[in-house]
Amino acid sequence: MSLTPAYPPTSSDRPDVGARLRHLASRLAACPSLRPGPRVDALFGELVHLVLTTPPEAATQVLREADVGALRHRLQRLCGAGEVELERAWADRIARSPRPADELARFPYLGNYRRLCRMELDTLAAAVDRPVRSVAFLGSGPLPLSSLLLADELGVPVVNLDRDAAAVAASRRVARALGSHRLAFRRVDAGDADVSDHDVVVLAALVGDTPAAKRRVVRQLARSMAPGAALLARSARGLRTLLYPALDLTDLAGFDLVTVVHPVHDVVNSAVLARARGAVG
Repeated sequence: MSLTPAYPPTSSDRPDVGARLRHLASRLAACPSLRPGPRVDALFGELVHLVLTTPPEAATQVLREADVGALRHRLQRLCGAGEVELERAWADRIARSPRPADELARFPYLGNYRRLCRMELDTLAAAVDRPVRSVAFLGSGPLPLSSLLLADELGVPVVNLDRDAAAVAASRRVARALGSHRLAFRRVDAGDADVSDHDVVVLAALVGDTPAAKRRVVRQLARSMAPGAALLARSARGLRTLLYPALDLTDLAGFDLVTVVHPVHDVVNSAVLARARGAVG
């Protein structure tokens, strides 16, 4: 999740981080809707703040707790649903605004998305020595903010792929309102995506909500991507895996791992960069 807390909570030095995480999960699950609003924003803000500021020793203890698997699944599901609702709401606001660029500038997590994309672009530039001509973004969602930033920074077209028709329609309206001509959109399931024409494929963290599902997507990309094309997959580590599923590096069959970069600031996602070997069976 590319979110920072809108309402800073109390210090994370309080004991029993696991209990606080379970309490926040229960409160979020009890919300009638996860659409943005003071209560939902405050709860997600406290959750992200707790994950990002918990000392390493306490984080290790939480990850060793017997029920951490169930807690991880519950929080990931809530965070995924919350992110979709956040993107839907802001996509609608931007598309309907008479001044869409100004409305986009009000998005409360714009700076955080910029830091994430900067980290990914720096990772890509340091490891890929050939020009990028086209990018595919798999799991682009209703608000194609990352794609807008990547297209502007790289100066290349970005094809946004998502299995949800409503998300594709919403993101297309946002791009049209902002006058972005570098973004294209297609409705396609990640397991069927043909990305053979792209130099770089970005895999959103929410694509593949279980290890098995993410493994299937990576295998499809290994079959589809051209030899030498770069896979830039969003992942997570440590306590951040309670918010987003991690990419298991042992699942990168058909790819050569180039590097893994973990954030040192308030960005949640890690960046995994790998190079496709070519079509595999």
